[in-house]
Amino acid sequence: MGMRRLLPLLLAAAVWCMPVSPAFPADAAVDLKNDAAVAVSVPLGTDNGVTRDSDFQVAADNGTVLIYPQEIFENRFWSQPLSDEDYAWIRTGMEVRPAALDKAAHARVRAEGKARRADLRARQEEARRQADRKKIEELKESRERLLDKRDALEDRIAAAEKELADEEGRMNWRIDSENSNIERSLQNIQDMADKRDELQSQRDALPRSSSRGEGPGISAEIKRLNDRISSERDGIRLAQDRKRQARSTYLTLRQDWKKRVAERNALQNEIRSIDQKIQAISGKR
Repeated sequence: MGMRRLLPLLLAAAVWCMPVSPAFPADAAVDLKNDAAVAVSVPLGTDNGVTRDSDFQVAADNGTVLIYPQEIFENRFWSQPLSDEDYAWIRTGMEVRPAALDKAAHARVRAEGKARRADLRARQEEARRQADRKKIEELKESRERLLDKRDALEDRIAAAEKELADEEGRMNWRIDSENSNIERSLQNIQDMADKRDELQSQRDALPRSSSRGEGPGISAEIKRLNDRISSERDGIRLAQDRKRQARSTYLTLRQDWKKRVAERNALQNEIRSIDQKIQAISGKR
């Protein structure tokens, strides 16, 4: 039963509560509504002498609803939870006046408010539990998706590790091979350089009169040695390039592997975070 139906009987009862006080402004009115709490706010508070024993009525031409302070602040109070009917009827701007109730009516209004508050808390708690259950289901679905991604990534990491190991073997073989080629080329260059130097010395020792005899043959041999030395040096540069390429291929594969491991670790952290959220939500229930 709404408070508007009880009001004639309540107001006819003997006065028990406070009389109308000049501390309450004559133009006080509802200024806020809270749908979640099913309560209304009035800009009257402890500065106006409002206490938890104060009774008020929200009045309009077509009816009246009794309210009392549930939460009191210096400059306003929030009412007790109201019935859906009374809450829907009250609009902001409706006049609020003190109400004079007898002891029984005063207690009855509070008992009804307390019961509605308990019912509201129970409904809110059930809504919270339903929201928590929904959130947990969503988190579990996200966790499953992350687990699938992590497992697929684990397979790619395993394949990448095998490829990396194979490539490391190829790189080491290539580097060893190229180092041998470079060492051989350096030795060839040294041998040919020594022979060339010796030939140059022989040519320089020839008398000018014989330069048309042995001299041209020695010069041709020196040129041939210089060409071979140049070719060996080109081979060394190519071998060094192949060594760098082998290292580069290996390092590229290694970087890809490290990237996948980092992605896997990030996914694992997300899964761990979801587990913690599920545990925290479950702990509230």
